[in-house]
Amino acid sequence: MQYGNSPIYAFFYPPWGVVLNCESQDIDSANKLGELALNLVSMFNTKSLIGRILYVVAAWLSDSKYHVRETQARFRESYQSALKNGDWEVVGYCEKHKSQYSYFVGQELTDL
Repeated sequence: MQYGNSPIYAFFYPPWGVVLNCESQDIDSANKLGELALNLVSMFNTKSLIGRILYVVAAWLSDSKYHVRETQARFRESYQSALKNGDWEVVGYCEKHKSQYSYFVGQELTDL
């Protein structure tokens, strides 16, 4: 980190947060890595990565620290960004998680 961060580093921080979260149960540090990745993406304005990074942060980091209702906004933002950039894989993942989490909080799936 002597010379700072590259935009592509934002892609690697969330998976490292997932490892921290799973292996050492360090939820706060894992969440900080996710926030760092989101800050890097917004700082460098890397639109091609934001949908994918938001998805990983919402699905694998935020849900261990926040209630699943609070992650819905990140899924919507990730979905919109991925749709705009043609990242169909992330679009599908977002829809799957959004539907699953909506079910968990008692929303009628027919209302989605």
